[in-house]
Amino acid sequence: MTDRKKRREEKARRARTRQQSPSELDGAVELLDEVRAALDSGEPIELLGMVSMMILATDPANNSEAESTDLRELIGAFIGTPLLETTALLAALSELLDDGMLAARCRHALVARHDAVPAWLAQLQQTTVRQAMLMTHVLGDADELILGVQFADGREMSSAVHIDHLQSSAVKDAFFVPESINTVLTVAKASNDDPDTSFVELPLDQAAARLRDALNREPAIPGQVSDTWPNSRALLSWVAGLLPDSENAAPQRVSENRGEFVDRFFAALVGLPFNRPGYRALLDISIDAGTGDPLRWSSARLARLLAGGFVTPELIPAEVQADLPRLLRAYVPFAHAEAGIRDELTAEALAAIDEFADDYRASVLDDDQLD
Repeated sequence: MTDRKKRREEKARRARTRQQSPSELDGAVELLDEVRAALDSGEPIELLGMVSMMILATDPANNSEAESTDLRELIGAFIGTPLLETTALLAALSELLDDGMLAARCRHALVARHDAVPAWLAQLQQTTVRQAMLMTHVLGDADELILGVQFADGREMSSAVHIDHLQSSAVKDAFFVPESINTVLTVAKASNDDPDTSFVELPLDQAAARLRDALNREPAIPGQVSDTWPNSRALLSWVAGLLPDSENAAPQRVSENRGEFVDRFFAALVGLPFNRPGYRALLDISIDAGTGDPLRWSSARLARLLAGGFVTPELIPAEVQADLPRLLRAYVPFAHAEAGIRDELTAEALAAIDEFADDYRASVLDDDQLD
């Protein structure tokens, strides 16, 4: 580019800047400063996290403010302001956006840009997920999916995704750190003192299946937010897209032999008193609540079941519904014995049943009297 052409472009940029209102100018300067700081940090997560938040903030579905910024207008402003910082934003947006037309618009604009962005950003499409680990508890209330991401220049970052099986197996939280997965795992294992928590490496297609399934699910309690979620959703969705095809690796959480196991319970000595009309349906509904696992019952799962507004069909008599705590007291130890769950965890589960039993029974019988 000739010096004369550079001067013309700089003059045009200053003219566009003068046309902005003071508040718009302040916001633009602040954004450019933040982008420059993110680039200077040398950590990809700084810029990518910023862009992920930008995508969320400009999504009308997530922004109730009447005057929310339109992402198309924002991208237009970036395209019309040829600077290193806007080039960096367009490069990140071209990968993180799930709107194909907007992403293509960003890529088209980048063809005319020749700014010296970092190698990891210039080759962002070559980023890979190199390893996936699953941290899980034996009772299965939640999983922590840990992914190691590597950029084209060798830089690394990791994500930790909390998948809550008590809330429809949706993503409850997710965050990224500028560390390798080896470093993250070393810290996680060193700080873990729970004998019932394990770390298992997952094939990437299985990790993809778990992550995509969780991202596609709506949380049982909508609107829950943390400091990092859903701010990191666009970034996490991009990482999910880096993983291999997962059509043949769908996550399986419900036992294929559930019906056979429940039959064995009702035929066993502890289950015989409940082998009567209504109890099988009541147990099936209870199993479906929470994690859906027939063999593993945490105190948290049982507390939600008995104290969280548990709904049963009207065809189940109220006196049978009211007997759920007694049914669970018989079933949970039977299930835990099958799964090899420690006695201490079974004792905690039974204590939770006892804690909420009276209030649950009173609630069921009160509702029946109102009807």
